Amino acid sequence: MSRNVAGRTRSALLAATLLLAAGSAQAQDWQAEWAAALAQSKGQDLNLTVHSYEAHEAVAREFQKKFPDIKVNVTAATPSSTAPRIVTEQKNGIYNVDSWWASTSNMNNIVLPADGFEKITDYLILPEVKDPSKWQRPDMLYTSDRGPYIMVHSYYYEAIGFVNSNVVKGYKLENADQLLDPRLIGKIVIEDPRRPNGGSNGMAALLKLKGPDFISALFTKMQPTFMSITRQVTDTVSRGDAVLAFGGNPETMYQCWNAGGCKDISRMKQFNYVLARGVAVLKNAPHKAATKVWVNWLLSKEGQESYVQNWAKTNQSGAVSLRADVAPDPKHLDSVPDYSRLDQFVSVATDSGAPVMEEVYRLLAKAQGR
Repeated sequence: MSRNVAGRTRSALLAATLLLAAGSAQAQDWQAEWAAALAQSKGQDLNLTVHSYEAHEAVAREFQKKFPDIKVNVTAATPSSTAPRIVTEQKNGIYNVDSWWASTSNMNNIVLPADGFEKITDYLILPEVKDPSKWQRPDMLYTSDRGPYIMVHSYYYEAIGFVNSNVVKGYKLENADQLLDPRLIGKIVIEDPRRPNGGSNGMAALLKLKGPDFISALFTKMQPTFMSITRQVTDTVSRGDAVLAFGGNPETMYQCWNAGGCKDISRMKQFNYVLARGVAVLKNAPHKAATKVWVNWLLSKEGQESYVQNWAKTNQSGAVSLRADVAPDPKHLDSVPDYSRLDQFVSVATDSGAPVMEEVYRLLAKAQGR
């Protein structure tokens, strides 16, 4: 063997040895950090606020079983009620929530501008969570360019509301123009679109599809009723007091269908938007070790499989994970978005959808003379 060849061989072997050593050191680093988080979390509380869906609470229960040494305290509430509460508490120096898991509109549009979160990247430990190749769109993992505060684990197509076909004889919704049918005047309910929720999300989808004049006509000529309580929106269309409901609780309606009721009610699937579900760590989280264990487990393959399975049990759509190694529920394939064409839909829970949402608020204020 020539001296040059031998030198190159030794150099290659040295480089390989250094790479292996570096990889081993990195493995030891994360393993040590994970072991420390597990040890420090024993006996800690974990104060979670989750979206008021049974699936979210079920996943939290599975986490509790997986990590019995952590005491999990769950508050289930709508994001539109959680966001102002968190902002108010933090303004008054109260920091008692560790993590918030929900659809991300209120997180991104209300709490993030109020500096209410810590960077979630400071809490991520597991390589399978931090590795971009594990996620289908690593460039879409966070809701905002303002920083890695809210991590998205699911994007999916969501319908904007419900139709009760039994209220107006012969009415059948097939296109957006039929939303302005004179027979529907006074028979439309919209979840208060002055803040992020199903009602404003639906209006944003229609605004992108039909333009501002259409939304103005819907707000004025159709004389809709605006309601601030999600369950009230669902109940109104269920009772037949409205033909159309923009917003409402899909899980509640799904339970009604499974029980054999609500046969005249269907999802308004013609005008979808893209919804994001994600998790964030609240500013000054009081139980940091337990929070690390929680967010890493939720975003792991095991945690995301738990989410997909539990979500599919109680919802008609949305059992989809952004993880490349977690398959969507077979019955929810229509919810899986075409990630290459997301710009054709309103992504209501991220920065990209914010201008459309702001236009909805402006049009409503104009319609109400404010």
